[in-house]
Amino acid sequence: MVDVYLSLPSCLTMVSAAAEIYPEETVGYLVGYATKSKFIIEYAAVFQAIESDQEFAWIDENRTARINRIINRFAEGMEILGTFHSHAGKGSRKAVPLPSPADVNHILPDEVELIVALNHKRKEVAWNEGNYTIYGTVDKFHVKIGGFVRTTSGRGWKRVHINCSGVTGVIR
Repeated sequence: MVDVYLSLPSCLTMVSAAAEIYPEETVGYLVGYATKSKFIIEYAAVFQAIESDQEFAWIDENRTARINRIINRFAEGMEILGTFHSHAGKGSRKAVPLPSPADVNHILPDEVELIVALNHKRKEVAWNEGNYTIYGTVDKFHVKIGGFVRTTSGRGWKRVHINCSGVTGVIR
């Protein structure tokens, strides 16, 4: 199993970016350190100039090249480990932190993809770890963060275990 450890700042950035433009999607980089079985995400860098709707987000490649250069300059030993994006539930359609075929097609086998699923909350829920996810409520949203990596054999994917002790209080 692959573990993903989120710092409190990275979790805060992903959730606030997703909530800010809900019901549209947000996208960004995940920056940190990786080992063979673990990703340690220190920062999330949001792409601010994207075209998005409730289904897809399109990124300006010239602007991402600029972001790549800036991250490489300031990363101090860290690297871009993958990306994150949001899924937004609307009406009876519930958002889930599982990849679409397009999500799987754009991720490389050595990267991680995190998905922040936002739905309108029905009741207040404390933040906790669940089945491969962390989840809880904030403002008017129920948030669930999950993720995946591509399998080395083809276009398949497998879920990763998410941990953010700064939010859930669960230490592993």
